[in-house]
Amino acid sequence: MVRRTIPKPKLFHVCCVYRDMRVLTLSSILFVGCSVVVAAGIAGIWTGESICTIKDSPCHDEQVIYRISSPDAAGKLTIQADKVVNGKPEAMGTLDCTFDEKASKLACPMKNGNWEFVVSGTKMTGSLKLSDGRLYRNVSVTKQD
Repeated sequence: MVRRTIPKPKLFHVCCVYRDMRVLTLSSILFVGCSVVVAAGIAGIWTGESICTIKDSPCHDEQVIYRISSPDAAGKLTIQADKVVNGKPEAMGTLDCTFDEKASKLACPMKNGNWEFVVSGTKMTGSLKLSDGRLYRNVSVTKQD
């Protein structure tokens, strides 16, 4: 059996050499900085598709544009949802949502159902489940630059 030594990241070496408050402070800044990037990264324009899962319904597959606001300190944000009709955006409405930064999830409850999304970098997938638990839509969007 061949044993390989995997090189340790440079930050690990710094932590081993400097065991004082400066390292803790640097680590804290790096951790908090990453959290801010995730939360700020959700704001912007996302485009993609919204696919119906109940075919015998008034639902239609759509190309969508979501304009997502920056979350506030409590994670509250809005999604202005448009569908594309004949190449032009048509307003569908605004969702009031809560962003769980640690889980990278959005929850947008409505009177007749619940939208839930998972954010992974510049990709976001989600679904609309009706109040009776039936899956009504699946959504897949990508953040635009």
